[in-house]
Amino acid sequence: MLLLLAFSFPSWGLLSVLAMSLLWVGLREANLASATVVGTVTGLVFFLGHLYWLDASIGREAWVILAITQTVYVMLACVAIRAVMVLPAAPLWCALIWTSVETLRASWPLGGMPWGRLGYSVVETPANGLLPALGVDGTSATLALSGFLLGQTVSRAGSVRARLLSFAGAGGLIVTAIWLPVGQDSSGSLRVAVVQGGVPSDGTDLLRFHREVTRNHVSATTTLAAQLRERSRQVDLVLWPENSTAVDPMSDSSTRALLEDVTEELDAPLVFGGIADGPTSASAFNRTFIWDRGADRVQPRAAYTKQHLVPFGEYLPWRSLIEDWSPRFDMIPRDMLPGKNGQTATIAGTRLAVAICFDIAYDDVVPDQVRRGASAVLVQTSNATFFGTGQLDQQLTITRARALESARSVVVASTNGLSAVVAPDGRVRDSAPRGTTATLVSQIDLSESITPAVAWQTARQAGMAALTALSIVAAAWLASARRTAAETTWRRSADRSRRG
Repeated sequence: MLLLLAFSFPSWGLLSVLAMSLLWVGLREANLASATVVGTVTGLVFFLGHLYWLDASIGREAWVILAITQTVYVMLACVAIRAVMVLPAAPLWCALIWTSVETLRASWPLGGMPWGRLGYSVVETPANGLLPALGVDGTSATLALSGFLLGQTVSRAGSVRARLLSFAGAGGLIVTAIWLPVGQDSSGSLRVAVVQGGVPSDGTDLLRFHREVTRNHVSATTTLAAQLRERSRQVDLVLWPENSTAVDPMSDSSTRALLEDVTEELDAPLVFGGIADGPTSASAFNRTFIWDRGADRVQPRAAYTKQHLVPFGEYLPWRSLIEDWSPRFDMIPRDMLPGKNGQTATIAGTRLAVAICFDIAYDDVVPDQVRRGASAVLVQTSNATFFGTGQLDQQLTITRARALESARSVVVASTNGLSAVVAPDGRVRDSAPRGTTATLVSQIDLSESITPAVAWQTARQAGMAALTALSIVAAAWLASARRTAAETTWRRSADRSRRG
């Protein structure tokens, strides 16, 4: 429950440390069967609460199934943690296990589910300096280690000296985390406009009103262009959200005409999200397009293709086997195809990172593009399906974590909320009201520097995974050695008894 509170109230994020300390206490005297129960209860309470938005947006079955799936990971983590508690420096190995399991469940199966990682909980706390220093995964490890050290302090195991050292270690980690600076290197700026066009009706059914959604964005952008001309102001780019057109703008003539007209109105590139036709009639791409006014005509180009697609939302796994199981699957007539790593977009002479919706939660999207030279981040999201739920705030918190981790400005465009401008230190500088048509114009800082979190991400994650595997092997070897020693002692005792 403490873990759920840490995520439900962002300024209470450091409750995650206390939650980890109580988890340690609960596991310290447990056998492996009891550890399974502790992990199952912990996971269910957290994920049923944290993912409750799925109940209202997708359906109760999806909510429960996903919560149970994520709970299995927590249960396995707790069993492994209990097993390695026999090793010296146990809190360290346990923290690495927790973090490695977080990373695993954020990538597998079906692309994984990155929600609920400890590292996201510090965004509004004094410890948010951990993110640019250690990244989301390193922050998770630090919070878990602090909590496990505190748990070791209050548990009855170990000498007084060892418990005092644990307390000092936990306190030192927390103080260091709070002391870490959140800095940035500015290498220029970009003036960006965000258009949030709005979705008719209750705001949740974008596909039903997709042409009206496109017209809303055109209208709001035309008004913005007129206002900029009146004030003799300019912007470097205009950002529309994901699914601001739900048809291929290259082949749908009416949509293309609308986009060409509004681009002619602008003295800046238009960056928008659309659905592009795939190589077959049964496939498609979720893409970012850039349309710019050239010397004599609008020049369109694709800039980015969404990498992390939502199973049962953007594509149907095992389609041939399950497509008849539910009428809801009829709403997914085509399977989206994923983009590849290594994509960046050059807009207005500036290299920018791009992420579409859930892409922002994955470790291989924004950090990879920042390492390739991106100096700011554009995020396009629809979120209409989740409008009116807690998902919007959770996704913005994850977005702010990425801003901190990379020390980059992040601009978010959503169809009806939450559109926002996030500074490199994670602060929300501006945001649009939810459920309305709105525009934001903001000057954002650009940066060329690479944070330690981004520079060392690959090596850090590989190192933690290797140490996790090593600790589990060591614990298994020690348990085997102890069983062998016990059996040898028993045999010797039995032999002495027979000889006697």
